[in-house]
Amino acid sequence: MLQNKNIAVQQDKALTLLESIIQIPDDYALVNCLLFNHDDQPIFVFRYEHVNGVCKGLGGEHFSVSIDLAATKVMGFMHIEKQHCGPGLPTDDAARQLAIEFLPQVAADLVDSYEVKWIMRQLEEPNKIPHESPFPFRDENDHKCLVTGVRVKFFFEKLGAWGWVIVGRNNKVIAFEREIIWSTTLNRRSTPAWLHDNFVEELVSELGRLK
Repeated sequence: MLQNKNIAVQQDKALTLLESIIQIPDDYALVNCLLFNHDDQPIFVFRYEHVNGVCKGLGGEHFSVSIDLAATKVMGFMHIEKQHCGPGLPTDDAARQLAIEFLPQVAADLVDSYEVKWIMRQLEEPNKIPHESPFPFRDENDHKCLVTGVRVKFFFEKLGAWGWVIVGRNNKVIAFEREIIWSTTLNRRSTPAWLHDNFVEELVSELGRLK
């Protein structure tokens, strides 16, 4: 197990990698960094929130990024904000092209080893759960909002795992994840979803029942 000093060194390296690849919005600041497991890989999860403190905390607006402990790759990121709600999503063809163009920027090691499996729009009232499920959050007035986008799902052959790019309004990529293991039995991912606040909130709630 790495000692705390070594973890701090790796965290700095991970943050440097993050800043070289991912553009964090100007009005966001880093609020915490936690160490979790992505299946058998340790990862850092960096969470950014609005500088002015609006919609802070779990269930609010955030920009979160996960980096592997070795600081060699971006495992995923997600931007939850009100600008990513409502109408104006791109066509499936446009989302596919944008996702393919985006992939080399964030996962250059995977560009020669993927297949686009399907494209699906997230819906405020989904029929195919979890594929069409939106990302919920609460705004500054504590109203429930739903982020939606067009999910382009990839299968990464050399990893034997799934991933996706989700494209939102104005050609903005709002989420990316890689090396996701899918459980057919459970009809959901078995890989922990540390970028998703609803996953973390459910886990906290379950742990609270142990008291």
